Amino acid sequence: MKKSLLFLIVLCGAVLFGACSGNKKDANYEEEPYNRSKKAAYESQLRYSVFAPFMYEDKFYSYYALAKKISGPDNEGWYEAEFKNGPKKGERIKTKNIIIKTRPADDYELKKGMVVLVNHWNPRTKNDESRTDMWRKGVVYNLDELSKGKVMLEFPYDRNDFMATKEVYLLDNIRLILEPKGVRDPRIFLD
Repeated sequence: MKKSLLFLIVLCGAVLFGACSGNKKDANYEEEPYNRSKKAAYESQLRYSVFAPFMYEDKFYSYYALAKKISGPDNEGWYEAEFKNGPKKGERIKTKNIIIKTRPADDYELKKGMVVLVNHWNPRTKNDESRTDMWRKGVVYNLDELSKGKVMLEFPYDRNDFMATKEVYLLDNIRLILEPKGVRDPRIFLD
């Protein structure tokens, strides 16, 4: 009995010693830094930036680029932002037309008539940096090809534009507008 207990203790000690020595790190070993995928880094950049208009500033059909919010809103609703990319990179703008918070759209959330933000270039991959991101608002028009990852959007110019341009975009390039709330299609003038 004593011999079997002694044998068990020696065996457990050997196993513990082997386990501890296997995890021993070399003195010159440096832990590798955490590397995000390009897709995750791109999504993080979109999530923590605002979208400021650089063309057609006060219109529904404004073109947006990524920006950093400097201040705002003040008492009158004005924001100050600095462009992070796009044709006006590094410039500051003061505007009321700013999109503060967005997130990627899921297929089950989209409904006809919903206003969304879409990447104008419609890249095949989310982290495609061959062109600068250019975003604009669109209205969901047709969801027939949603199973293929495609959504038809409509781009009205004003409240009288009932024959608006329609284009098909990949679902990956569409974002839901969370803030400001209540962004509506300009053609809806009856409540």
